[in-house]
Amino acid sequence: MPNWFIHDKWSSKLGIDPLISSIVNRYIDYGGHFGLCDDQKNHYYDADDPSKLKQLKYFFQKDKEKKFSKENVYVKSYFLHHLLDYFKETRHNTNDIEFIFIKFVEDKVPIEFSDENGKVFNFRKEVDEIFTLIRQNIQELQNDLKERY
Repeated sequence: MPNWFIHDKWSSKLGIDPLISSIVNRYIDYGGHFGLCDDQKNHYYDADDPSKLKQLKYFFQKDKEKKFSKENVYVKSYFLHHLLDYFKETRHNTNDIEFIFIKFVEDKVPIEFSDENGKVFNFRKEVDEIFTLIRQNIQELQNDLKERY
């Protein structure tokens, strides 16, 4: 997986504050329990949800709480973190970025969920924004992923 310098660099390219990127990176890499006290642990998600869905719901809630919901910066940072990890860990040819994007959405992360009332929250717009950034900067990303920091 890329180190956090790489995650922070690419988050910054998306206009995400480094503090938010840092919070998201630690939550994902250290586990959700690092950021939550006991009374919060089941507040954001169902106990039976897969871990990446728990993360998505948690970061969506953070965006709503912090009044970032129009930008979904926590959610964007969540998707970017997992996409950078996917680029580093996949056995697929990373030169075929369109294929990587398809496999990322199919295999790696959920891009929508329904709340307890059946309301669907879809984050395709945020994912597409990240894909656009990567398309425009694929050579730089590939160089970053080769570097040892």
